[in-house]
Amino acid sequence: MYAPIPALNLLKEFEDGVEDHFAPGFELIAFGEDDGGYPQLSDRIRPFAQATGSGSTYAIWLLDGRADLATLPVLLLGDEGGVHVVARDLPELLRVLASGRSPMCDWDGVDYYDEREEEDGDEGGGYAPCPENPAFRAWLRDRFGLEAAEDPNAVVRAAGAELGGAFAAWIGPLVPDAVATRGTA
Repeated sequence: MYAPIPALNLLKEFEDGVEDHFAPGFELIAFGEDDGGYPQLSDRIRPFAQATGSGSTYAIWLLDGRADLATLPVLLLGDEGGVHVVARDLPELLRVLASGRSPMCDWDGVDYYDEREEEDGDEGGGYAPCPENPAFRAWLRDRFGLEAAEDPNAVVRAAGAELGGAFAAWIGPLVPDAVATRGTA
């Protein structure tokens, strides 16, 4: 068993069964054995995946005492700074990942962007940062009845709006920079 979250165990099986990336920069890591670069948060987070190739991390935020960890919010811990709520729960993050967009995080915010838009002269031919993304989308639909987020940034904004106050109250005393540049939303 990889994690105490059945959905992550299924995702681990999927990841082990494909030969290439299915979401930009995403790769499962040892569940809960890292602090994502923020040791002061280690008692309330459970890192589970690399979010970018440069070291940003996804973590479950232990917001409250819920037994079902898949229903807890997901944070993005930026390797160059920034801690942000990116999903209200794990299924929502899976939808964001299925979008095929890459996260970019700093203290001011997080943005999921389409790497294909940055390829000059590509004309959409041949560039595939995540060759297994179509298989992941099909897996997500078959396993959970979920579709890829059409606009992952809308998902992130909605999660931030809903959880912003609780997030700021928790993280502000521990990582003041996480709330200093954007207030509580």
